[in-house]
Amino acid sequence: YTAHPDLTQCFQHTVLVWFPCFYLWVCAPFYCLYLRFYDNGRISLSSLCCAKTVSHTGIKLHWTVIFFSIHGLLVIHLERLRGFRSSIFLFLFWTLAVICSLVPLRANIQTIIDEGFSADAMRFVAFFTFFSLQLAQLILSCFADQRPVTLKPNPCPVEDASFLSKVLFWWYGRLVVKGYRSPLQAEDLWSLREEDTSEKIICDLEKEWAKQWAKMQESALNGTQALGYKLSEQTQLLRKLHKEQISGFCLLRTLAKNFGPYFLTGTLCLVIQDAFMFSIPQVLSLLLGFVRDEDAPLWKGYLFAFLMFLLSCLQSLFNHQYMYTCFSVGMRVKTAVMGLVYRKSLVINSAARRTCTVGEIVNLVSADTQKLMDFVVYFNAVWVAPIEIALCLFFLWQRLGPSALAGIATVILIFPLNGFIAKMRSKLQVQMKYMDGRIKLMNEILSGIKILKFYAWENAFRERVLGYREKELNALKKSQILYSISIASFNSSTFLIAFAMFGVYVLIDEKHVLDAQKVFVSMALINILKAPLSQLPFAMSTTMQAVVSLKRLGKFLCQDELKLDSVERAPYHPDIDGVVIDNGTFSWSKDSTPCLRRINVKGQRGSLVAVVGHVGSGKSSLLSAMLGEMEKKSGHVTVSGSVAYVPQQAWIQNATLKDNILFGHERKDSWYQSVLEACALLPDLGILPARDATEIGEKGLNLSGGQKQRVSLARAVYRKADIYLLDDPLSAVDAHVGQHIFENVIGPNGVLKNKTRILVTHGLSFLPQADLILVMEDGEITEMGSYAELLSRKNTFADFVKAFSVCERKESATHRGNIQTMEAISDTEQEQDQEEVGRLTHADKAHTGRVSNTATCPDISNNGQTHQHILSHVTQFQSIITRSTSLTSILLCFQSFYVATSCQLRRLESVSRSPIYTHFNETVQGAGVIRAFGEQSRFILLANSRVDHNQTSYFPRFVATRWLAVNLEFLGNLLVLAAAILSVMGRATLSPGIVGLAVSHSLQVTGILSWIVRAWTDVENNIVSVERVKEYAETTKEAPWTIEDSPLPSDWPKSGSIGFQEYGLQYRRGLDWALKEISLSVNEREKVNITSEYVSYLCFIFYYILMFYFQPFSPKDPVLFSGSLRMNLDPFDGYTDEEVWRALELAHLKNFVSGLPDKLNHECSEGGENLSLGQRQLVCLARALLRKTKILVLDEATAAVDLETDNLIQSTIRTQFEDCTVLTIAHRLNTIMDYTRVIVMDRGHIAEMDSPNNLISQRGQFYRMCREAGLV
Repeated sequence: YTAHPDLTQCFQHTVLVWFPCFYLWVCAPFYCLYLRFYDNGRISLSSLCCAKTVSHTGIKLHWTVIFFSIHGLLVIHLERLRGFRSSIFLFLFWTLAVICSLVPLRANIQTIIDEGFSADAMRFVAFFTFFSLQLAQLILSCFADQRPVTLKPNPCPVEDASFLSKVLFWWYGRLVVKGYRSPLQAEDLWSLREEDTSEKIICDLEKEWAKQWAKMQESALNGTQALGYKLSEQTQLLRKLHKEQISGFCLLRTLAKNFGPYFLTGTLCLVIQDAFMFSIPQVLSLLLGFVRDEDAPLWKGYLFAFLMFLLSCLQSLFNHQYMYTCFSVGMRVKTAVMGLVYRKSLVINSAARRTCTVGEIVNLVSADTQKLMDFVVYFNAVWVAPIEIALCLFFLWQRLGPSALAGIATVILIFPLNGFIAKMRSKLQVQMKYMDGRIKLMNEILSGIKILKFYAWENAFRERVLGYREKELNALKKSQILYSISIASFNSSTFLIAFAMFGVYVLIDEKHVLDAQKVFVSMALINILKAPLSQLPFAMSTTMQAVVSLKRLGKFLCQDELKLDSVERAPYHPDIDGVVIDNGTFSWSKDSTPCLRRINVKGQRGSLVAVVGHVGSGKSSLLSAMLGEMEKKSGHVTVSGSVAYVPQQAWIQNATLKDNILFGHERKDSWYQSVLEACALLPDLGILPARDATEIGEKGLNLSGGQKQRVSLARAVYRKADIYLLDDPLSAVDAHVGQHIFENVIGPNGVLKNKTRILVTHGLSFLPQADLILVMEDGEITEMGSYAELLSRKNTFADFVKAFSVCERKESATHRGNIQTMEAISDTEQEQDQEEVGRLTHADKAHTGRVSNTATCPDISNNGQTHQHILSHVTQFQSIITRSTSLTSILLCFQSFYVATSCQLRRLESVSRSPIYTHFNETVQGAGVIRAFGEQSRFILLANSRVDHNQTSYFPRFVATRWLAVNLEFLGNLLVLAAAILSVMGRATLSPGIVGLAVSHSLQVTGILSWIVRAWTDVENNIVSVERVKEYAETTKEAPWTIEDSPLPSDWPKSGSIGFQEYGLQYRRGLDWALKEISLSVNEREKVNITSEYVSYLCFIFYYILMFYFQPFSPKDPVLFSGSLRMNLDPFDGYTDEEVWRALELAHLKNFVSGLPDKLNHECSEGGENLSLGQRQLVCLARALLRKTKILVLDEATAAVDLETDNLIQSTIRTQFEDCTVLTIAHRLNTIMDYTRVIVMDRGHIAEMDSPNNLISQRGQFYRMCREAGLV
């Protein structure tokens, strides 16, 4: 070798000149074809574009490159016309051109040194000018041109970044600096790129999913037709299970078609990264050989040093481009699948809905979509890791010969172990089933927490939750133990492989000597093994979990949907009946028996149709059939015009009162005020803190039952629909309020008088004003006609009306009260307090992400607590680093910028994630209302906006990791370069062993630096979860259930007497008293009604205090839990079946339960949705009847049942609880006129208390209430 190496003039003037030209000529046609399909707006002529053009013109002066200069000039202007701001194509071209020009540049400089500049001055000037212009073009291509005009408020800078900026993530630097200087707000985050938005991603995936699903359905249909006979039930079940299984793979195929091409670009980056990674040990071998060879020229050492640095940098760049691509694809996959699940939840039929609880659906979009995202990121390791392992062993064979077989044997022993572990872990994925059950049960417990408190059922349900949790934890524990064994085996594998190979190499032949070149190159290869050996078990585990998630998602996505043709929807026409059902038969699922038979209904335009019948007779099902929510077995249903629906249980969004009423429509002030007045909501606005802009809370937490129902009615009225389906909206309000709503909204003189109204009701007082009455019994319409016609027939309806004509005639009296005081709380501050009831924590603060300063600040400052303990150890670790390296200042600079920004992005992402699940929860619960109003598109847009808002913080969060890693790895690569250069410079005094040790360890520093900062950041990020758990654990709790020193007697209470002496109550300390100086004595066997002229929350507060102390209790809003009917009646199994049947008989449910296939073991769905509201109330009453106690508390226990059943229930209460103290609230005042006493509450005080007759004679508040109800 010569000390001054050079290439021949022929090579310089041919290969080095034409190589970049060849790249340009070959790739330019394909690149121009790509630009033809790329259109991002036209870029106006800028200074950057002019500079590129001028420099190209200068390059044309060199005759050897005139052709490629013309090509490059055309590409520049084509990119400008297509809006391409940064050219990867030209950047690579100019990089090749400059690299190829470096050889003649060095040759010319050497010639000038040897012969002088005057030897060939013109050639030197021309070449240096040419090279300068090439270098200028390379520098100019590192910048991006100006962006076209965009409407995005804060566009993502990656769209404007140059190629070099994208590769090195320099475009991210501004956000890092901003996050370091000041707290980040949601407004500081960038808008999503078009290809990352939910609308774009989900629409594309939905189209592909429809194609794949159609193919699968066609294949299944062809298979069934080929059999030529009816399949047995067992075969149909097997086909259904097979359909659910292959639907998961169908989803995977759909995702692959949509996101596969972009994912493959990342895979290509991974393959190139692996090529560079395996090249580094080979260069290290050359460097060590150079150090050992004293005669080798010095330039070879510098070449190897710079080559190792270059390879390390390229490996880092391609590795992080791969990770960036995978995380981008994973983010899009998660967005797409969430969108599919959300859209599916809007169209699944009732039978499918009963098999998929709210908790399970939310778990799909939270847990399973995250597993799919992890699968996208780590899937390549499943097949790349074995290849990497094989390549490592191959190169080791080249170094150590047959001794490498020892390493192969070690790997072979490790793989079966981990394969067995992966198989065992896949079986343990049943934990997801337990997790679903626990989440579902917790959702029900939180929804019905009052019932658990009132019945003291905490222990029973706690045991159920802990049972699920124990099974889940057992599965998780076993899974994690297996995972730990897998990780331990792989982490120790590198040592075992090195030990085995070096040991065998030395032992099999005495001539084998381990020199520095063999040892350190082998160790470099073995260190490469660490990554695939550690990634493989995690990748396999992630893949197994993703397969389970795909099956779960596929099972949900293949659920049956509502049939669009079950109801024929026609446009509004004044001469066509609004609703027509012709000989309709309906069921809730394909295989179930019909619950509506021979239905013939004609709802004429502008008529009022009343539907009456006993509990469970099919009244609500009839409305569901009109909405298309049921499976139509036969007949024909026609709905002409738009529909508004008011469900029996009001569905309220977690939004403002105004938004709940407007429901996506524009506000028209005059009509809006008319609706509020007609629905008796004006008095409530006066006491709400922000009037109609007040946040109602989840599930209408801050409203009473009557208020929620009136908001639900106002939503329908404001819609100005053509047809109104009203499912008993008046049962939740007082008699005089119901009369007001009927007269001003529903009745012949109401605001809906010209609309088709189908009203389910138990109020006989409204029936004379109905145009048509439908009498239902056992799913059939037994009678139909006007009020007068039905009475004249003297059938069941006539007997029923006569039996209750006296009380109903009284309740139908004209309402003469002042509506301004209905259901209003007198004190605004009390209502503000009510908003806080039921909240576990204060709202998250987006600028810090802390749960609440009052909760977390003391926690963090306390000595010895977890957060401070971890931070102190991290601080100690920092001081160790500071003392050990001179590059720590640079490391800490990157760390401080990264940690400040990353933590804030993590908290912003956490804050924006909760609204997604809240919206999903609300949508699933209110899907029927959303479909009835035709608001699916709007809710899909709302879901998209929430997902996009969350992704705007997630995207910069994962880019922050890439930004940090690239910068720190370049810092580590500089260490490699420094170690290699110093080794070359000092090879005379350094042994190959020292050089190998220094360089090989500097290669490992690259990954360690970024790991240190990320681990530190993870501690700070994840400590937020510890803070949350700590805050929840330290939330003020109620008194202990039992007191050891004075245990409660088992027969308590022995008598039904109740006493309060100067009793007061606050919502919490520091607020005004809600109950003031309550002195009350209730004797045993008394029947007491608690009421208020204003029906305010204050009487309910007093009432709930009694309920916390005394059972049994029957609520107005009945709550059932998923499980058997018997479990809902007797969760402790403390009563015999005979006693349970007796309670059902007294509650008039025995015939219904006897008709069920499983009787007492009948499975109640989540919330008891497979029972009607009236049936659920009767089940709650049966609970109360089952518990033999001295005190009975009733909160509108029969509000949702018909009057006949109500009369029977009242008779049962009077006979069965004759020896008990009865406390009740009732809207139907006629049912409590024989009570011993009535307590009238007013603003926290007892205003009146006496017998009903005495209070009437006193002409006070109770008298006015009775007068308004027509009782006096």
